[in-house]
Amino acid sequence: MTHNHITIRQGHTADLTAVMEIWHANESIDDPDPSPPPPILPEYPHLLNTGKLWIAERDGIPLGFSGAVVRGQAAFLTDLFVHPQHHSAGLGARLLRQALDEHANLTRFTVSSGDLRALALYTRYGMQPLWPHFLLQATNPRTHHLDVSGVQVELADPHDPQLISWDAQIAGRSRPQDHQHWVEDAGGIPIWITRKAARIGYAYVRPTEGMLNMSDVRIGPTGAYTPADAVAVLASTIHWAAGHARTIRINLLGPHPALAALLSIGFRISYVETLMLAGPYPLFDPSCYCGSGGALF
Repeated sequence: MTHNHITIRQGHTADLTAVMEIWHANESIDDPDPSPPPPILPEYPHLLNTGKLWIAERDGIPLGFSGAVVRGQAAFLTDLFVHPQHHSAGLGARLLRQALDEHANLTRFTVSSGDLRALALYTRYGMQPLWPHFLLQATNPRTHHLDVSGVQVELADPHDPQLISWDAQIAGRSRPQDHQHWVEDAGGIPIWITRKAARIGYAYVRPTEGMLNMSDVRIGPTGAYTPADAVAVLASTIHWAAGHARTIRINLLGPHPALAALLSIGFRISYVETLMLAGPYPLFDPSCYCGSGGALF
C-alpha cells in the first residue's frame, strides 16, 4: 500500500530494533532526558511468529507500526505507534486499517492509550469504548490485609490442557500459543487457586517486561467464573507473589470487584487506558477476568 510516498508492508525480525525505537519515542515523549531504547521485548518476536506486524516507512525509514493477533473468533490490536514527529498526519488510521480490516468478520478489540487522539481514532473506526483499564502497581503492598482464608495456591503444570481450557472459557478465546509464550519466553509461573481442593481460578505470575528476575512481577492473566472467586483469586495470587517480589503490577478493568481492595492496600494507579471493542459484546466478563498486560490482553 503506497500513499504520499509512504509504504505499509508486513514486518520482519530485522524491523524489531526500529519498532522498539518508535515505541520508546512515544513512551518517553515528555521526558527531557530520555534513556536509550530498551532491548527487544520478547512479546515482539512472539507477535511476529503468531500474528502480523505492519511497518509504515518512507524511503526505507520506519515511521510507525501496528500489530494484530487472531485468537479464536477475536482479533486483538496489539500495537499502534507512530513516531512523534509524524503524529496527526493520518498514518495511524492507515496502520489501523491495515492491521484490522482483514478481520472484519471477527470481534476486534484493543486497549487505547490515554491519548484523546487515539480514543477518537478507534471510535471512528467503529470500536465502542467499554471500560476504563487501570494499570496498577505497588511496592511492598500490605498483603496482611488481604482475606486469603480458605483458599490455597498450587503450582500448575504449564502443559495442563485444563489451564488453556479455563482461560479459553473465561477470556473468550483459545490461545495455547500465548500460554507457551508466557512460560517459555516470559518466565511466567502458572498457578491454580483452590478452595476445599476444588479449583476456583487460575493466574500467571511473571517478571515484568524488561526485568531479569522475580523482584518485580506482573500478575495476569487471571480468571474465575464468579466475581467473588475473582477477588479470592487475585488476593491469593498477590499474597503468594509478595513472598517472592517487592514490586507487583496488575492491570484491571473498571468493573473488577477487587479494584477498591487493591487501592486500599497500597496499589496506585499509574495509568488509565480504555478497552475498545467492535463486535459481539462482551468477549469476557470484566468482573471475572484480568488481562495479561503488555502487548497481549
